[in-house]
Amino acid sequence: MVRFTEFNGVTFTEANLGLESLGEIVVRSRGQNSSLRDLKQEMAEEAKSLGGNCIMSFQYSQRADSPLKNVFSLKWDSERLVGTGDVVSLPENYDRS
Repeated sequence: MVRFTEFNGVTFTEANLGLESLGEIVVRSRGQNSSLRDLKQEMAEEAKSLGGNCIMSFQYSQRADSPLKNVFSLKWDSERLVGTGDVVSLPENYDRS
């Protein structure tokens, strides 16, 4: 069973729907204390800029910044949420059940 969620007019799913990709996106949250909501907001904006209304193969994880990045700047937060997925145009009549 394919599960869908929607945020800011963009549908998210972990499944590969077999639709033509408009582009792959990789979004890193702006700070350590960013929430999944913040990450989805940034990803939704990116998807819309590519002309899509859905992100399929959606995944997110928490990843550490490069150690060199921390040495050359005074950054106390060293981990961020990273979201990836393929932007597609999901037809309005797509069966979501």
